[in-house]
This record gives sequence, C-alpha cells and structure tokens, in this order.
Amino acid sequence: MHALTAERLPAKWLSLAGLFLHRRPGLAAPQDMPRIERSVVRARVDLDWLRKYQACTGQGAGQDSGVPPLALQVAAAPLHLAIMADRAFPFPALGLVHQSQRVAQWRALDRMAAYDLLAYTCEAREERRGVSFGLVTEARQDGALVWRADIRALALTRRPVEAVHLPRGDAEFDGLDPVSREAVEVAESMGRRYARIAGDINPVHVHALLARPFGFRRAIVHGTWTLARALASTGLPGVPAFALAARFRRPVELPSRILVTRYAGGSGGEIRLRVSDPSGEHTRLEVRLDLAMPAAPSSSASTFTPAGWD
Repeated sequence: MHALTAERLPAKWLSLAGLFLHRRPGLAAPQDMPRIERSVVRARVDLDWLRKYQACTGQGAGQDSGVPPLALQVAAAPLHLAIMADRAFPFPALGLVHQSQRVAQWRALDRMAAYDLLAYTCEAREERRGVSFGLVTEARQDGALVWRADIRALALTRRPVEAVHLPRGDAEFDGLDPVSREAVEVAESMGRRYARIAGDINPVHVHALLARPFGFRRAIVHGTWTLARALASTGLPGVPAFALAARFRRPVELPSRILVTRYAGGSGGEIRLRVSDPSGEHTRLEVRLDLAMPAAPSSSASTFTPAGWD
C-alpha cells in the first residue's frame, strides 16, 4: 500500500536495487557527510493508509481530522529510501538505529491537503558505537513551511570511537509528579505489522534471528512506532502547533510490555513522557513536548532545537 499519492515518487524497486548495488564504505571523517536530497510536489496522504497507521499506533482510525504528528515522516519513506539508495550515501541502510527525533508543527495539517515534501541528509558525528547522521523531512503547503522532522540515526560499526556518553535518562524526571500511566502490550508481530505500514525493510524489526547479526538479542520495534504510541496517550494528534524532542535510550524488544508515563512539565504548555519497562527501572524513550507555538527556523537552518534540548 502506498502512503502517498503524487506524480514522480521515487520508484521503490529502483531504490531497493540501489541499496545493494553500491559500496557503502562509511565516512573517513564526519565532515565528509554529503547532503543528499529528494523531493516531491503536491503529495497527498492516502486515507486508507492513514487509518491503518492510526490503528497500529493506538490512535484509533478517524480519531482526528488532521494528520498525526509523525505520519508525514512515515509517509515520506519513499524519499528516505531513495536517499539511502543514492550512490553517495555512505552507510548500509540495513541495521540503522533510530537515536533521536525532533518535530515542529506550525499549524494543523489537513489530511485532504496537498504537501510539497523535501527530505535531505545533514551533519554526521562520531558516537560510542558508530557514526550518526541527521535526516530532515520538511512539508510545505502553498509555499509555507508547516511541519518539520529531524531524526538522528546511528550506523553501527566495529571500530572504537570516542564519544560523550549521554546522562541517564531517568534524571530527566527527577522531581516531576506523574499525571497518568498506561501499560501497553507490544506483540512480537508488531515489528512486522508496522514495517508493512511504514515500508521499512530493516531486518532488526522482523525477527530475532535477523536482528542478532546487528547486535540485538531479539527483534526491536521501530522507534517511530514507540514515539507515536506514547504520543497517542497525550491527545497530541488534536493539537495544531507544537514542538517535541525525543531521545531513544534503549530499544523496545519484541515481545514486551512497556509503561507510558505522563508528567506535567516545568513550565506552562510543557509535557514530559517516559516509556519504560513495567517496573519503571529502565527508560526506553523520553519525550519533551511544548504545546506553545514553536519559533520558525531561518531559511538557512539545517536543523532546529526545541528549547532546553541539546
């Protein structure tokens, strides 16, 4: 099923061929990361696909007349796949791990509207387990930037690298009082179910036997599923403007049981979310939401940072 309807979408079969035909030597240095971009004009979200996406992520088909916060990013998968299939893309696409996510939305997204979509790579940097890079997706309506997502993905390598370790995610929630908690059962089949909707062929999400060569004991669910499922508990799909920043601390293995906890933030309009194991001992995902109108980035900006996040 196609998530988008538009003229001149990148052909999936050409992108799949490109993933395997070209050498992926990595980067000699982070500053060598090329900018690779793909775009499409007047793209529309397929409504049948959108209903399936909402049901899979716990939002409920028809819950809201707008487009959910991450749906455009997932729908733009043909652009992302074409970028990773490009001869200049330095990393193997299989086994990439989602590290972080930032999203800003400036107005409600009409599910019937046409959007001009642009996706491009940006800054690479060394990490403890490999090299990460940025992938930005932007949506414009009638020439105005209305939505933007910036993910950071990790290409795992065997060579040792020096990197600054992130602090424990648990410290983000010290002194905050929980507002609500929701326990969620994540079935072993969720990786495959979401992969069909998202068009994601990464084997780490399919089966434990395919995930083990990439260093995982079991298959793991997609980071965008975990984030979307956590956001569903906040009612965010009905909010017209927001900024969010999320960090993926540990993967959610399949099958598993997770706990989504909502906290009131430290300022008006701020919400914190934490996805953890049922005991609350280990943080899987942490999210900061600002429901105030986000500041628009400058036209030359390649990334953006919601207030309070590095």
